[in-house]
Amino acid sequence: MTSAFQSLCYHYIRQESNDPFPRIFGTKINNFIDHVKMIQKKYNIISLDEIDSIYENKNQLTNEKNGLFFTFDDGLADQFEAAKILYENGISGVFFIPTCTLIDKLPANPIILHYAIAIHGLDKFLTELKTYFEKHNVSEKSFFTQQTSKTKKFQTIDKIKDILYYKINHTLSRKILLDVYENLILSEKISNSDMHFSINQVKKLLDMDHKIGTHSHSHISIGSSKLSKPEFQIEMIKPKELLEKTFQTEVISMSYPFGERKDCYDSGKLLAETKSYKFAFTIEHKLNTINTSPLEIGRYMVHSSDDGSKLNKILEMKDRI
Repeated sequence: MTSAFQSLCYHYIRQESNDPFPRIFGTKINNFIDHVKMIQKKYNIISLDEIDSIYENKNQLTNEKNGLFFTFDDGLADQFEAAKILYENGISGVFFIPTCTLIDKLPANPIILHYAIAIHGLDKFLTELKTYFEKHNVSEKSFFTQQTSKTKKFQTIDKIKDILYYKINHTLSRKILLDVYENLILSEKISNSDMHFSINQVKKLLDMDHKIGTHSHSHISIGSSKLSKPEFQIEMIKPKELLEKTFQTEVISMSYPFGERKDCYDSGKLLAETKSYKFAFTIEHKLNTINTSPLEIGRYMVHSSDDGSKLNKILEMKDRI
């Protein structure tokens, strides 16, 4: 009897070859197919409706295997291939979408960063970023005086993320990243529609019996941004209303952008701010049960290096806890 389940969180789903942006890390499409095959053998694949049933009825699903639930963050265009693969296998997932990508026709914050570095390389990106910091009077001079090298590339990128996502105000960070988008991405004839789902694609997702959920409006750290009530309304509540109105579907779930503990509210704080959602998802990997708060459901964030065998071992370890 299914009384527990794990959730997977995917981001980029990349082509096996001829990827125009090889610097973007993501799950290769063949690895994703292997994941699906392995999970079909080992787990009882469940849908959001079945998770709802578990919590509503406090009962177990009639299957001896633990459950496994597919989710996707950021509303990325390349996830459409994964959606089709799931549909062909009779699997329903949920796709969490930052509404800026559909309503404002502007990419979410981290996607701007990923594509800008993927297109231009880290050194050129840093040179350009320094000019935008100066334009907006952001004082991080010591960061730009540090020498970067290939061995410190990922540490440098992590530092950029820390500054843009946590150290400076989210409104200012958005202005800087939109400068990056206009000057380093749009100038290369790459637009929001190349990076994120279109409205038509989301409609097709729903036709394939997938669900959609919110992922804030512009993809900011909800837990770290010290949002005012109007800002919370824009980032957390308005997206649900926009998705429901645009697609004429009920939206009952959300996933926290970035999803680490510092980025999230606990269930009590979220309920104090809004009762708009039945389910909220983090990226804390855990085995979820009916004793897990539905507003603190954990997920494993799948890494680009996870082939079917490695993912199987990771999931099995968590099943034994």
